[in-house]
Amino acid sequence: MIAPYKRRRSAGLVRNLWVYRRLVAVAFVLGLTLWFIVMNNTEVDVRIPFGFGPWKTTSGVAILLGAIAGSILTALVFTILITMKRFRHPSDRTDDADPSAIPDDRPPSDYASKTKDGFPDSGWSA
Repeated sequence: MIAPYKRRRSAGLVRNLWVYRRLVAVAFVLGLTLWFIVMNNTEVDVRIPFGFGPWKTTSGVAILLGAIAGSILTALVFTILITMKRFRHPSDRTDDADPSAIPDDRPPSDYASKTKDGFPDSGWSA
């Protein structure tokens, strides 16, 4: 007779893939990147402006380095734009409020001890 838990093992692979989905996605992207570099191995001569000189590399590496430079530049531009927006409109931020301030609609701090609700014969209150 087969044990009843034997059948559940096949779902473990799917569960592990879901748990490690980010790691699987990173491995997939890195594999695609490696395949892209290997398949685009045509020798190219890259000339960078401002006198940095010629640079000989493969087309795959040149395209990937250009994409990385574009991503970094985009992140920097978005960071600057978001910072400028925050400085222009400081009233949009809600984190400037005093965190220790008690709202006006809250009951007083000794409200629970003065109520008649609960267990009056419990002996817990004085």
